[in-house]
Amino acid sequence: MAPRIVIVSGLLTYDSGKTWLLIGLAKKLRDRGCRTAVSKPVAGHSMWSQFKTYLYSLENKVLVGEDVMKYVTLLGLDKSLIPIINPIDIMLAPPDPAKYMDSGKVDEYLSDLEDQFKQMILARYTDCASGSSRHFIFEENVERLPRTLKRLVERLASVLNAERTKPRNFIESLHNLNLEKSLMLCLESISKGSDVVLVESFNDAITPYPQLLKMASMLLVIMPAAVAVYRDLEKIESVVRDATKRLGEAGFRTSVLMSRLRPEKLIPLAPRINELEPDEAFDALVDIINC
Repeated sequence: MAPRIVIVSGLLTYDSGKTWLLIGLAKKLRDRGCRTAVSKPVAGHSMWSQFKTYLYSLENKVLVGEDVMKYVTLLGLDKSLIPIINPIDIMLAPPDPAKYMDSGKVDEYLSDLEDQFKQMILARYTDCASGSSRHFIFEENVERLPRTLKRLVERLASVLNAERTKPRNFIESLHNLNLEKSLMLCLESISKGSDVVLVESFNDAITPYPQLLKMASMLLVIMPAAVAVYRDLEKIESVVRDATKRLGEAGFRTSVLMSRLRPEKLIPLAPRINELEPDEAFDALVDIINC
């Protein structure tokens, strides 16, 4: 029997709470005796605000972000699964403010801090067919870093045996690959022997890749103080098709979906101290999943 796939997305671009919802839900499912796997196909993280990810990546010789690091630590997962759980990872870092302040370009500095493309410094792509990983360093952005960060990035790049390329070339190479097929292979690998697979999306995207909507049985959209539950995936696909025709990639944003399709349920969330703190909402969600 195929496992049930539950997509966990967020209404906000950042800090919606996807990761703590996924971890808390995974723990509750396991406590109920449900064999549960987790996945984050695409991840991004900041070397500056999440420096632990740099140290963790250096120690384990694989680029990995904070969300997946928490999966491994809090759910007791095997570190060797990191590349399969998270096939694509990108590390960001802020440019040197001194290069802007000297010429009074504060507005340009703030603009570049909002541009992830200009902050990409390292990346990893894991081919799910072969299981092999390639790391990349983006020299043009590394050259814009403060001196202290630049030295650290070069050190990690050396440990990872990273290939030197440009951000645009890396993104184009992903588009040229049969990426969805590769990501599906990773999902199949981690799904073996599982009853439920929780898949965390990227930023405020409804799904990390379109094909997943055809396989999922449920979509959870978390926001401050509540989580929305959708189980009619055919309706979601219909909304997404229409929205992407008119809006392009912006049609994949959860805000577009929620403005056009009401959730089946809106479950309230209480404030929590950490990812493993109990929450009545998890009981309600596990009952809906019905593992």
